[in-house]
Amino acid sequence: MRSTSKWIVSLCLLLTLWSAVAMAVHQHSDANEAVRCTVCVAAHAAAPQLPALLPPVMFITVSTLKAEPVVSTKQRLIAFALSVRPPPES
Repeated sequence: MRSTSKWIVSLCLLLTLWSAVAMAVHQHSDANEAVRCTVCVAAHAAAPQLPALLPPVMFITVSTLKAEPVVSTKQRLIAFALSVRPPPES
């Protein structure tokens, strides 16, 4: 990375860390100040809310398993022997 990019990344990380510490140690002496505080209002406004009704769930069969035909071990060994290359001759 270039030195400018490193400086910008360091600045962003430092600002993020500073914001996290500021939110963690943020306090008010009484409840009236908390009502007018923009940090507190933003923190409570961003809280996710669950939907009142969940959509109905439908289960649909996508595929089924079919039984494979039984193959004997002798047939598998023949196919394996045909696909292996013999050692090179000197």
